[in-house]
Amino acid sequence: MRWDLIDKFEFLKKGESSRAVKVFTGKEDFFAEHFPGQPVVPEPLLIETMAQTGGVLYGLGLAFKKEVILAKIENAVFFSVVCPPCRFVIEAFIQNEREEGAWIQGVVSESGKKIAAADILLVSIDALGEKAPGKIVFNQRFLNHYDILNVAKKSEGINV
Repeated sequence: MRWDLIDKFEFLKKGESSRAVKVFTGKEDFFAEHFPGQPVVPEPLLIETMAQTGGVLYGLGLAFKKEVILAKIENAVFFSVVCPPCRFVIEAFIQNEREEGAWIQGVVSESGKKIAAADILLVSIDALGEKAPGKIVFNQRFLNHYDILNVAKKSEGINV
């Protein structure tokens, strides 16, 4: 199962930064278990939103020709607990980028207040396995769903 935890990309500037949005209503099924009667956004989902926002940024720099996977999380800090409903702004900044991997600094904010931050190592690989034909991460459905190429063009100041 793949969780696309981003609702919308607002900004994608190749080699620099990206910004995305995620809204949790509180009606998502996992809130029934985390925690019953007092739902809280799970911290691993905050990490995943940063990884996905940074992964698309890094993938853009690779022209989406390779798959990108989360390899390591360092310096993850959670500043406050958030209960739904909530709207997060997720930002990712390229710290160090090479073809085989990139360090991304991710930040999650709500109403201008920093909620979480982490340094994330993403790595690129040619494919995710022989049994999985075609792209798994950056397939055409994914790119179209988030209108990635148009967001990137607008972020660069190119009219689309």
